[in-house]
Amino acid sequence: MNFRFHLRKTQALGTTILLGSLAACTTPKTNNAATAPGNPPAGASVAPAASTPGAGTPAPKPTVAGKPAATPAPGKPSALDAEISGLRTQSAGYREYNEKLRAYVEGKEKQLSAILASDRSAGPSAQEFDLRTSIKSKIAEIDRESPAWQQKIDAHKAVLSKAGDDLHSSDLKAQIDQLSEQQTELLRHRAQLAALPDKLKP
Repeated sequence: MNFRFHLRKTQALGTTILLGSLAACTTPKTNNAATAPGNPPAGASVAPAASTPGAGTPAPKPTVAGKPAATPAPGKPSALDAEISGLRTQSAGYREYNEKLRAYVEGKEKQLSAILASDRSAGPSAQEFDLRTSIKSKIAEIDRESPAWQQKIDAHKAVLSKAGDDLHSSDLKAQIDQLSEQQTELLRHRAQLAALPDKLKP
């Protein structure tokens, strides 16, 4: 009687253990790898990772901000710009001076014509005296101006000789030539004035 009871108890215990094992085998295990941080869920599309330069592919060089390529900008100012600008100003001043001098010479020529047409038997008139003294004063003024003009021309020529292959050297030369022309006109007016008093001689 005791033997049968013990046998039944043993069979019941074995059945319990077997059922427990089957239950453990049929329970789905949680996929820890699928839920791990950084891993996408199952079935989700995975974007391709950014390509990293391999050993045989050189990495692109970083661009340094604030340092553009050293390419000369078009229309870059020339070193002769200030020289040319100064020359233009001087040429304009010389031209204005010569225009006034030309008008002065024309006035003295008319004055001379009036003196020669008058009665000069009584001797030199006040008009003749004024003509001689005013012409003498103007010639002295021209003689003071002319050397200063020549000095400026020479100084500009010295700059031109050192300009080398500057693209604006031709502009500088053209301005110097204009300044020289104004000086030539100045000396021509001087010669005209100097010749007027000689026409007063009997």
